[in-house]
Amino acid sequence: MKSQSNDTAEATSVHTSPEYRARFAKAREALAGSYRRYALALGSVAVGLSIWHALSTLVFNPFLIPPPLEVFRTAVHMFSSGEILRDIRVSMVRVLVGFVSGSALAVLIGVPMGRLRTVNELLDPIVELLRYLSPTAMIPIAVIWFGIGEMAKYFLIFWGTFFIVLINTVAGVMRTPIARQRAAECLGASRGQLFLWVIVPSAVPHIVIGMRIAMAAAFMSIIPAEILAADSGLGNLLQTSGLLLQTNRMFVALGTISVLGYVTDRLFRLAIDRLLFRYMSLAALT
Repeated sequence: MKSQSNDTAEATSVHTSPEYRARFAKAREALAGSYRRYALALGSVAVGLSIWHALSTLVFNPFLIPPPLEVFRTAVHMFSSGEILRDIRVSMVRVLVGFVSGSALAVLIGVPMGRLRTVNELLDPIVELLRYLSPTAMIPIAVIWFGIGEMAKYFLIFWGTFFIVLINTVAGVMRTPIARQRAAECLGASRGQLFLWVIVPSAVPHIVIGMRIAMAAAFMSIIPAEILAADSGLGNLLQTSGLLLQTNRMFVALGTISVLGYVTDRLFRLAIDRLLFRYMSLAALT
């Protein structure tokens, strides 16, 4: 009995200790912050849907802007029948191929451009001239070079991705703090070690930001890429629905692209936070 009372007293003292109470308060505050964030997100969606419904019923003709409920019903039918699933799969493959290839090449070119002055002076004028050409402007060139097959669509998404990641990569490499480089040199780091263990990790936050912006550009580029000449994909669905004056299906296509982009960005951020947390934390120190 005495041992049991001692254990109870010890547990009570632990639960009432300042450290335990501080941790409990911190956890409760984090939980409250999560609830608040989700509540605000749901409130934002509710406000947006309310404005949409008001515009479609009170301001404009419902045929021009179909109400949210009508779009939802159309989406349920298209998903349940599997009609839109193939378009989603095809569009996502095109986006991922163009985005990954554009980002990879941009990093491979951007790192030496940011580090080597000669390379920067040689390539920077060409980059500055070409980066103002949008994927839509490159459609005729893509058709001439690659025809109307998949390669033309990959190229247009690649074009919309490449320059955004390249500019951010160059900026990240060039903005590596001098103090960090000097500290590594004082510790005996060679040029190769300085490049691999200081410069490249310092550029990672800039590269990730560029990739997130480029991902949005890739989803925006998929529309002209698939309107170009395609028999599948969300861009083709959008164009076909427009020709048939099916505005409810058009809104389903637009909403699907938006949701896919949002989900892809969130998954990308989650992966970056898990895999590159150490490098991303450098952004808070610069």
